[in-house]
Amino acid sequence: MAQNDSGYEFYVGPATHLEGASLAIDGTARIDGKIVGKVAVKHLIVGPTGCVVGDISGETAEIEGTVEDSLQLSGKLTVCASGRIRGNIKYGSIECMEGAKLVGEISTDWEASESASPVVSDRLEAFTAAVAQEQEVAESEDNSEAL
Repeated sequence: MAQNDSGYEFYVGPATHLEGASLAIDGTARIDGKIVGKVAVKHLIVGPTGCVVGDISGETAEIEGTVEDSLQLSGKLTVCASGRIRGNIKYGSIECMEGAKLVGEISTDWEASESASPVVSDRLEAFTAAVAQEQEVAESEDNSEAL
């Protein structure tokens, strides 16, 4: 990832420490320093030297550094090999690289999965009906030959 602030609505450099912050960012925020507080952002990038402690909410996040306390995302959470997250983690979808660390309560939205369940159930019912029909045909052929 780029180490400059171009293309970000909010950027915290590696030598910056913000404490008691309450931020609402409509766009992308990149954190290479440290933030302690509340952050609401559309897309969060925590760089390898970055640390965010507090309540974080948004759509998506890419974590290479450290996040602690609460992370709630409606979309995709990407945790890179150097990424560490500790606390209450909620996400829409997740991608974790080998070496990523997640500790705490981790959950996702089951409703997206429930919409897929009837398809599996319908397939199972269709398969079961087809097997039963094949057995009935085989039995009727056996009965015809016996007569």
